[in-house]
Amino acid sequence: MREAGLVTRLSALGCPVTDHGDVMVLRGEDQTPPARQKEVAKFNHTAHNMVKQMLDQGHMALTLGGDHSIALGTVAGHLASDPDCVVIWVDAHADINTITTSNSGNMHGMPVSFNIKQLQEHFPHPELSWLTPRLAPSSIVYVGLRDVEEEEKKVLRNLNIAAFYMEDVDKLGIVKVVEKALASVDPLGKRNIHLSFDIDALDPAEAPATGTAVRGGLTLREGLTLCDMVHSTGRLRAMDLVEVNPSLAKEVKDADRTVNAANNIIMAALGFRSSPPF
Repeated sequence: MREAGLVTRLSALGCPVTDHGDVMVLRGEDQTPPARQKEVAKFNHTAHNMVKQMLDQGHMALTLGGDHSIALGTVAGHLASDPDCVVIWVDAHADINTITTSNSGNMHGMPVSFNIKQLQEHFPHPELSWLTPRLAPSSIVYVGLRDVEEEEKKVLRNLNIAAFYMEDVDKLGIVKVVEKALASVDPLGKRNIHLSFDIDALDPAEAPATGTAVRGGLTLREGLTLCDMVHSTGRLRAMDLVEVNPSLAKEVKDADRTVNAANNIIMAALGFRSSPPF
């Protein structure tokens, strides 16, 4: 996304940008689920600290993924800085499995659960001891869901978490869905927002280079409208844009299409939807 000119474009539009560089993870030979879980926990401690520091200094925090496991730390960091913030989770998936409900052990399917006190389970590694779950179920809303496991659906129902599936977007339209989503977590319109946007929320025709693509997703225009509306609240303080993976593209044009879609999503969230698209 950087290579495609995101930072240069934002700077040219008068948006001051400080690039804090990459947070690198060096994978060892052991790639068993326990080993990966420990590495994700350590990485997210760094992400938590960086996001919290940026927000404490009065800046907006934009995090480019990586898979959606990074939101374990970015959301936790935002909540550590501002416990009253709300989360808008735009994704084909709910990412609210726990260690025991996950079929794979992959933590990119669990970042939400780690931040909710009611879903805490024993984590068998000390690398996550830094985390304090602060996300109330009433403070998160989903948009774009269409591939949700049955155990996750039970959690959403039991905790009364607001969720708008693609059929809701089809029936109501994206503007009404975003209006209802914002009202569900912040009826008074006063709380700061963390927008966590998985590129697989978009239909694979719009963003093919991603790891868990699911047909029937948002159009790019719907994604841009959603982000533009969130920006218009004036309360967006942090954003994740995740799961962009050019290495999974079948052709160069698929990688370019996905990266450009992601950058356009970011531009809309930052108030530049009317600028020429990537």
